[in-house]
Amino acid sequence: MSDDSKPLFSRPVLAAVMLFCTLAIWLLNLTAPSSKLPTPQIEKWTTTSGIPVVWLKQAEWQDSNKLELRFSFRSVTTNITLIQTTLAMLMSDSLPLSTASINQRLAPLAASADSYYDHENQTIGLTLSNEPKYLTPTLSLATNWLRQPDFKPRTFDAWQTQHQANPPVQHELENVLFFDKANDQNNDTITTVSLKQVSDYYQSLKSSAATIFIVGEMSPETKQAVKNAINTISQDYRLSNASAEAIHYESISSTIQQNEGELWQTRSAIALMPVSSIKEWISLQIWGADLVSTLNQQQHIDFVQLAFTLSPQRPWAWWSIQYANSITETVSEPSHDASRFVNAKSLVFVEQVPSVNDSKAFGILLDNFKQQLEQQTLSPTWWSYIATQVTHEDGALTVEQFAEGYKDAIDSFTIEDYQTALQHLLKPSSYQEIQVYQ
Repeated sequence: MSDDSKPLFSRPVLAAVMLFCTLAIWLLNLTAPSSKLPTPQIEKWTTTSGIPVVWLKQAEWQDSNKLELRFSFRSVTTNITLIQTTLAMLMSDSLPLSTASINQRLAPLAASADSYYDHENQTIGLTLSNEPKYLTPTLSLATNWLRQPDFKPRTFDAWQTQHQANPPVQHELENVLFFDKANDQNNDTITTVSLKQVSDYYQSLKSSAATIFIVGEMSPETKQAVKNAINTISQDYRLSNASAEAIHYESISSTIQQNEGELWQTRSAIALMPVSSIKEWISLQIWGADLVSTLNQQQHIDFVQLAFTLSPQRPWAWWSIQYANSITETVSEPSHDASRFVNAKSLVFVEQVPSVNDSKAFGILLDNFKQQLEQQTLSPTWWSYIATQVTHEDGALTVEQFAEGYKDAIDSFTIEDYQTALQHLLKPSSYQEIQVYQ
């Protein structure tokens, strides 16, 4: 009998081959990286005055000359006008014996300065070159500037004239969402600030230091030069013991109408629970992208802006909706008007968020987020943002925990994680809305 009709392999061999192939595919899926995300290395020390210093570095930055330096403070107050004015004055011509702004002085040194503030956190930032010919004069200038800035009366008066009558939308919403039981301040009045208050507040920041962050590549010589500079700058700093316990958010949702005429803009705010894990942070990014995308798709909306303030104890989110001119004529129609407000407010309720109920929409948003992250994580500036505005060294999520765990959190993130996180984070009862007519 011919052997042509016999199978090439016996059944036991075929079973073994199939099992081997299955295991090989499983191992490949297990070991293949699903995202290209770097893991920064962390080094820590303290200044001579006892302020923690955290240095983030990664292999991708070895050929980069960009260095980010952040002085982070924790001065808790509802007087955000004072914070805004102080940091604005610092960024102006506050260098002693200078009439140029600090950034005009830093520009020839391939450096720049910026600042950030909210009701719990304040940050003074420097972007500089690690090349010795630029680094040494930049650190010298920054030391003179931050040790004892000179707030000039003429600059203060000019700034007050320009900005006092038109406070930022962020301030308006913050005043509506939060209040300080200890100070019972009237949010309807414009807060006035004096030059002496500005000087005093800057000095008080020195007693509210939290952490100093360095992000980027440093040679041993560069590291020593930076250490010496921050020791000098922070020699009279003291660690903050501030608490946000006195600041509360409004627990009853409300709508405020401003002016008369046609609806021009709505401004919304909602309190959040503190972010305690990387997956909660990811959830907010996807929810925010979904909110903006969903609202932008509506014909009566021109554009939407969204921002998160992820402070350690009283975080919140706010967004502004600009309505299209051609649609505002229909504002007088009750049904259209009512549906508009439901569309804007509905997204603070987890069960009405599109990406919570649609796994395909969730997957698209997650994939887009991963792609953005692969680019962002290569930037020292992005990591300085994570260090100062997302994580908190005295909170549930530190920058070291973020750096070590964010890749795994992204790779294992599911729609169930998303749903659970939003249920915990969003506080719909705190929702506040300002409707602006003109």
